[in-house]
Order: sequence, then structure tokens, then C-alpha cells
Amino acid sequence: MTKVDCDVVVVGAGFAGIYALWKAEQQGLSVRGFERASDVGGTWYWNAYPGARCDVASYNYAYFFNSDVVRETSGGETVVCRYLVLAVGALSEPKAPDIPGVDSFAGDAWFTSSWPRDREVDLKGKRVGVIGTGSSGVQCIPEVAKVASEVFVFQRTANFVTPTLSGPMDPKLVAELRADPEAVRNDLRKTYGGNQPLYIGPDRFSELDEEGREKALWRAWEQKEVALAFWDSHLPEANAAISEFIRQRMHEVVDDPWTANQLVPWDHPYGGKRPCQSDVYLQTFNQPHVRLVSLRETPIEQIVPEGIVTSAEAFDLDVIIYATGFDALSGPVRALNITGIDGVAMNDQWADGPVNYLGTMVHGFPNLFLPSSAMSPSVLSNMATLAEQQVDFIFDTIRWLDDHGQARLHPSAESQDFWRDETLRFAKRVPGALTTDSWYNGANVPGKPRQYMVYRGGFSRYNDACYRELEDGFPGYEVLPGRAA
Repeated sequence: MTKVDCDVVVVGAGFAGIYALWKAEQQGLSVRGFERASDVGGTWYWNAYPGARCDVASYNYAYFFNSDVVRETSGGETVVCRYLVLAVGALSEPKAPDIPGVDSFAGDAWFTSSWPRDREVDLKGKRVGVIGTGSSGVQCIPEVAKVASEVFVFQRTANFVTPTLSGPMDPKLVAELRADPEAVRNDLRKTYGGNQPLYIGPDRFSELDEEGREKALWRAWEQKEVALAFWDSHLPEANAAISEFIRQRMHEVVDDPWTANQLVPWDHPYGGKRPCQSDVYLQTFNQPHVRLVSLRETPIEQIVPEGIVTSAEAFDLDVIIYATGFDALSGPVRALNITGIDGVAMNDQWADGPVNYLGTMVHGFPNLFLPSSAMSPSVLSNMATLAEQQVDFIFDTIRWLDDHGQARLHPSAESQDFWRDETLRFAKRVPGALTTDSWYNGANVPGKPRQYMVYRGGFSRYNDACYRELEDGFPGYEVLPGRAA
């Protein structure tokens, strides 16, 4: 019998990994933790670029447990465990730029997804090109513009950009949250997105006339929750009104008509791809030293030692910043090239896109858990709430196995087929979800299978589905023979 070194190995020390270490210790399990960075934090360790921020309110984007966690790292050793928790995150595998000549650039090149922490990036007085206008681009471009002599923003696809909720936290509300963290945790799991919005429009779009809808939209805009302007904002017709309202607000911020038209997302509805938040991004393009370059009109042909060459002109640059995002959701798991039963590789199982059950386990890979991966609420929920929920479910599963004297389990192939269909069923209900190219469906990575990878049935429904399995003795899983250590 193979000697087991510890009960649980946790890979990754972000939100889910830190909590998994704590849960293991709380259950009296021996645990080892591994992290490739020099400190904890996961996504928030690597993404340290200027302006980096989260789009979930700090009231909700937090743990609702308290403990100290000791980080443990190692290299070059083999560790045998009963349970493996790959808390590698959804946004941790950077997407390499697919542009000819990337390595030929003679200036400095930086990635927002791995911004250096051991040195200060000097952009003062430099000619800077930024490729990408997703969340990280939207956040860093205004900061770059504060110090650079010239900024060229290379945009392939425009994104919705709405005001942030930034501002001082209310001490009274913080005290209320800290008074009963367990109640807060339970309440968050009953919501759609794993967080409590500070405002939801009280009226239904379907019951308002044109004037009433306009008032509701302005009221929500002033509350900085325009996406929730109506009680039934999820309806396609309500979404269309919200989308058009945001486009108008974006357009009127930018002085130059051509630039304004390019920055407004005319090709998809709000929520069809990841929306962004900023109070200063659009305004940055009113500065004379900031210029937008539309890659749809004049695509990049190559990168040369001097800078970037498009189909229309050459841009001499001192620095290039790649805000090109991630091979999201399935990418971090595929990068590990895991092998399961009978030597079957995860990458072969996922050749046509990720498959799993409840976003946490894969058939053929017993006792392997994947928090924050594909087919869970993931990036469309509060990741802090998701980390706690999934890790709780994982360790409740481990306790069930130990209590029943069982060694291994994995989901059935039929359960995986059902869950893929469920994920697709709910995605079909969201305007633009299946018709918009985005990293939600792998469209940002050349050659990646197109599959919608985020469960949009809501956090409460997801949580209920997980715990029905536990309560019913895991009918969607197969318990495999073996000895409990």
C-alpha cells in the first residue's frame, strides 16, 4: 500500500487555497500547502499593476471566518495525499499575445497579469503602448496616462464601462457585518451573485411606461447600480434599455466623436461579456497625449524593435504593456496536464472544452477538487463567497467519505453531461451570452474550444444543487473501491 504523506494537499494560496488550508486544520486533517508565488494572495498577488481594483464591494469581497494561516512551499519533491485541492484560480494562466515579433521589441515590456513586485516600473516621460481594454486595461490606462508622455491604446473590442462604487466604507455597516459573520455568509449564499447589491430598482421594467423607465434608469445610474435598474433587469427588453442607456452615458463623456464611437460597445448587450468599471477611463481619452487605435480598423501586423506596426502606421514606443488577459477558467487546470485513472490526461478529457460536475470534480479523477474552475458561478459571482462555499462543500464531501469508511469518489459521466447541459441552459437565458465572443467562452485564445464556461443559474441554486448531493448520499457520483487511509 502506498504510504500517504498527508491527508490533503492544497495547491494555490489565493481566496480558495487559504480557506482550504484553514478548513483542513479545522477538521483535524494533515495538510500541505503549495504556492508558486513568494507570498499569498493568488490573483491579487500577481495583478499588482497601477490602478488594480476589484468590481465587488469591499463589504462582500472578504472572508467571513477568522484565523491565521501558515503558508508552506516546496519544490522538487513528491507528496502523496488522499485528497488534492487544486485552488489554482480562474484567472491565473496569462494569455500570451499572439502577435508576430513579440520577442523582438527593444524596449520594456510588462504584463498586467504578472506585474513586477521587486522593482518600480518607471513610465515617466515614456511613450507607452497598451494592448487590451478589458478590466485590467481600463484600470491601468488612466494611471499610465498620469506619467507617460504619450499613450497609445490598442483596442480590439470595446467594453461597457460604468462608474465604480469606490468611496469610504460606512463604519456602521462594517460593524453590522462583523457582528455576525456566519449570518452574513449564509445570506450571501442565498443571493444570485453571492453578494448583496447596495441598490436594486424597486419597479419592474414591464410595468413602467417610457417616462418611468427613464427615471428608473437615472435613479439607478446615480446609485451606481445601473445594471439593476429594474426588478426584472434580466429580461431581454430591460437589458436592451439598460445597454442603450449606458452607451449614451459613455458617448457623452468623450469629446472626440470618432473616439467616442470606438469606445462604445455597439456589438453586444450589457453582460454579454465582462463589463468594466471606472470613473476616469473614458475621460482619459480627452487628454491630448492619449490616443485610441482601433484594431478592428487597422489591426496590428507585427511588433518590431522600435514598437508596434499596424496596417496603417508604425508607432515608436519605449514601453509596451500587455493587458491581454488570461486563458481563463479551464486554462489554469490544463496548464498542469493532470493524469487520472488508467493514465488518462485531463487535457484529453477536456479536448473539446471542460467537463465536470458542479464545477468541482471530473469523472476519472477521484478525490481531485477544482474550486473556482469552469462550470461554476465562478467569475460571475463574488469570488470570496464562492471560495468559501466550494471549499465548505469539498471538505463536507471529505468528511462524508471518512465517516462512511470510503476512500475515493468521482462524478458519473452522466452527471457531467447533465451539468454541461444545465450550464448551457442558463446561459441561453442571458442576452448576448452565447452570441458574444469573450473569454467566458474561450474566444480570446486562438484554437481554444468554444464552450460557455460559467454557470449562470445563480449562486443560491448552485449552492442548493451541491448540498442536495451531500444530503442524498451523492447520487450523482460513483464511490470507487479502495481502502480509507
